[in-house]
Amino acid sequence: MSTVLSIGAVLLCLLLGLMAGFFYAFSFTVMPGLDLLTGAAAMDAMRGINVAVRNPVFFATFALTPILGVLLAVACLFTGRRKPGLLLLVSFVAYAAGVVALTASLNVPMNRALAEGSLSGLANWLGWSATWTGANHVRTAASLFALLLALLAMCRLSVERVGVAHRPG
Repeated sequence: MSTVLSIGAVLLCLLLGLMAGFFYAFSFTVMPGLDLLTGAAAMDAMRGINVAVRNPVFFATFALTPILGVLLAVACLFTGRRKPGLLLLVSFVAYAAGVVALTASLNVPMNRALAEGSLSGLANWLGWSATWTGANHVRTAASLFALLLALLAMCRLSVERVGVAHRPG
């Protein structure tokens, strides 16, 4: 079981790293780049991005991350690995609240409003972009925090595994 948990923790860290990098790139390159365009061009580009992001690879990464996180947390807790289990549980909560819930409650509705064409002009784009990007900063921070906790859990699982392998007698 410890090998499965360790492999799962590595996979979780990779998924969290991918998501943190995705949100980071949007916050610090994509959105500032779009803000340099005219309002209409920025909105058209963002609409295209919102269509392109709806793909199986992104969806699997986004959705499997919290599922794997909670499964690992529960498995650790039920097999007596309390510290890594609690770290993974808090990691799951950070991702679920700071990424999944925020995306569903703010970013997706804003993207829908943009797709429906309810914005026009540079001033409306810049206001929309500031709100969306602010929420994306939160998603970036939540993903990074979840990743840090998952890394700590992975280290803890490794320490426990080494401790079991090297017990005297």
